[in-house]
Amino acid sequence: MKKAASLLMSAMLIGGIMAGCSSGNGSGETASTTANSGQKTTQKVSITLWTLDTGWEWIQNAVDDFKKENPNIDVQVSKYSVDPIKENLKLAANSKTLPDMWFTWGGTLGSFYPENGLTLDLSQIAKDHKYAEVYNKAALDMSTYGGKLSGIPIHLNVLGMWYPKSVYDKAKLTPPTKFADFEAQLQTLKGSGVTPLSFGSKGGWHTMRLTEALLEHFAGPELHDKLSNLTASWNDPAVVKTFEKLKEYTDKGYFPKGYVSLDPQEADSVFYQQKAGLINEGTWFDRNINSNGFDANQFGVFKFPSEQKPVRPSVFAEMFQINGSSEKAKQDAAVKLGEYLTSVNVVNKYIENYGSPATLNTKLSEKTPHLKEMLDSANEGAFLIMDQALPQQVIQKVFEAQDHIALGEWTPQQAAQEIDKAASDYKSKKK
Repeated sequence: MKKAASLLMSAMLIGGIMAGCSSGNGSGETASTTANSGQKTTQKVSITLWTLDTGWEWIQNAVDDFKKENPNIDVQVSKYSVDPIKENLKLAANSKTLPDMWFTWGGTLGSFYPENGLTLDLSQIAKDHKYAEVYNKAALDMSTYGGKLSGIPIHLNVLGMWYPKSVYDKAKLTPPTKFADFEAQLQTLKGSGVTPLSFGSKGGWHTMRLTEALLEHFAGPELHDKLSNLTASWNDPAVVKTFEKLKEYTDKGYFPKGYVSLDPQEADSVFYQQKAGLINEGTWFDRNINSNGFDANQFGVFKFPSEQKPVRPSVFAEMFQINGSSEKAKQDAAVKLGEYLTSVNVVNKYIENYGSPATLNTKLSEKTPHLKEMLDSANEGAFLIMDQALPQQVIQKVFEAQDHIALGEWTPQQAAQEIDKAASDYKSKKK
């Protein structure tokens, strides 16, 4: 079930976000303490967990702590980068070798598993363990499909445009509030000898963040939401204009050379070294900067500028899903682990590296100076990130269109037509 963000959802989202940002000591009972207050596990059980690698340096220590508290549960952790975990999960799903618990995203990325009967339905557990009092409502909503909760929320993320302060100071620039000023800054940055937009299009999703921001600007919130819901035609002037801009920025050399095949981590690396002007990253980026040996305070962030009202950033949730085919003892252990890893105490202990928690009443770290600012940037509304809002066959066509535009193989009009055809094909098969 898709979760395209409406203004009403956004209002609920921000209410929850701000609750999640409140300063607290975690003295209230968490999901994990509720779970642990019941019957003790006496059976020896071993479970497998797949997570991301970058930004998840804390996970092994947290798992080790969990194992000390639960000596009858062994946990084997495997880490993957973004695209490999997507690929390996799909392969494991097809071969019926999924781990007992895995990290995934909300929206249509996470929906594949419950839609194919592969995840444990957590709805009753959520009621029994009072998840509504533990997790942000929007994060729970984004982890729910067909009325069933399919995951334990981990993160709720907001995206923005990041810049090195030294690059902006040298070029005498300040964060733009109008789209025309943003475009003028791209030219200024190019003239100053830095790459204006540090994006790597390998995998598609990095450049997609700019594509969706442009689409939000040219389409406006109402049409953008309809496009995400597939209730409006993608063969629309706003879509054509979006890809015209993508082509223009490519032709003007605003992206790194060969960015179509550039790994996003390579693009990030250029940015960390302050050799690029702008990059579209999220609430996790402070800790990424710090973990790569740089100081997050040397960078700034702003909302993608537009004259549209409201000016909305994109958002998305991340969660742990549990294998619906695992033995019950393994499922119980995985639930206990998921609740533990998202408990207030664990989040607070690792908050400097944890990211933007979906857990309520956690503290923030001085080492993530932009986190609250980014969460506040969604106060007027937000939209669900494109690769979670759109069906996967449609977003893959968007990725294809981005590459064809960059390589000069499609016109912007062709891009709009091809995406619209993919959307029509998807809808016809769903009837």
